[in-house]
Amino acid sequence: MNFSQRIELARRIFGGHRTRFLSFTYAIAIGSVALSSAALLIALAVLEGFEHELERKVGLFVAHVDAQFLRADTRTSPSQWIQTLLGINPAIERVTAYTEFEAVLVHRGNVEAAIVHSDTPAVTERITALHLGNWHRTGNTLAIGRPLAERLGVRAGDSVVLLLAGYGAERTSTLPTTVRMPVGAIYESGMWQLDESIVLAPWSLMSRLSGGMFMPTGLGIWSSDIHSSDAIAHQLDSLFGRTLYIRVYRDRFPAMFTWIAMQKRPIPIIIGILSIVAAFNVLTLLFVALVERRNAIAILRVLGLSRSDLISMIALYGIWSGVIGYGIGAIIAGMFSWAQHTFGLIRLDGTVYFLDRLPIEPHWQHAALVASIVVVLTVAVTTIPAYAATRISPLSILRIK
Repeated sequence: MNFSQRIELARRIFGGHRTRFLSFTYAIAIGSVALSSAALLIALAVLEGFEHELERKVGLFVAHVDAQFLRADTRTSPSQWIQTLLGINPAIERVTAYTEFEAVLVHRGNVEAAIVHSDTPAVTERITALHLGNWHRTGNTLAIGRPLAERLGVRAGDSVVLLLAGYGAERTSTLPTTVRMPVGAIYESGMWQLDESIVLAPWSLMSRLSGGMFMPTGLGIWSSDIHSSDAIAHQLDSLFGRTLYIRVYRDRFPAMFTWIAMQKRPIPIIIGILSIVAAFNVLTLLFVALVERRNAIAILRVLGLSRSDLISMIALYGIWSGVIGYGIGAIIAGMFSWAQHTFGLIRLDGTVYFLDRLPIEPHWQHAALVASIVVVLTVAVTTIPAYAATRISPLSILRIK
């Protein structure tokens, strides 16, 4: 009996008219595999989406590799540093000089602390993603995150007072520098922790505050592949470790990425539990199907059906049931992923989860992983009822009949 004949025979025996109990068992088995597969695919896609979305959002404010100056005398020639770093590693795509300092913002009695950040040349990806338009070309206005603006009671066009310690033309003074700045734009990145703490300023404005010269506090380094950041950081640290303090983007916001790593740890346990539950439901289905179809199987055995053919039929039925369940689960996961990505159905508390909506990013690797688990476990559980079926005497069944 060839493979196609075994498939056809298995379809006729196990796929024919079912009793109510067998139909109920079949629905439970298929449903458990579908729900388990959907849950695993969605969980993997959400974790992948969280990690990539955090990397993308953080990349709007900090570079893949951050290099802060350790000595003031090395800050006077940023263009020379930029050219030097661009020639060190071909994976380095762009280098910008930035200045960053702490400030206190005051508006109508509301007082908030923030970090003022400015780059040269301007990071166009940030300006586009935050919908800032031509804000950076005005040269004399600030861009404030929406949470910070709401706490200050500020709207675009208003002015805020900046209290700057140790910055400006009179850096030797012990008193803070007080400057009134207009607010040119209100941005919203979707990351509450960044939107409430970072104020963006054009480099020309910072140059005027420092007496006509842009004095960077560090260098931002973007690579062609964010996953090469560690290798680039290690190389730069070995070359300029005494001049620059090198960090990767994860070191700037360790709490975010540590949280993601902690969420990934229980995933193998969850996969194991859901897979075992689904496998046992398939096992139950096979035993019930054998009991319901025992007469047909006994007749086929008497007519010459070999044990290997019987084992193949049972295995094919189990695998087919698992594949159908996985297919339904994949469709459910795909529809949910599309709806969440398109409409943002599930919103999050940005103060807790870092993002204001649930990110989801399915990959074919996730589908292949879950499908492999389903097939392997289904094949494993079919061996038990298949072996049990070969041990039953067909004559005894027909005699009872």
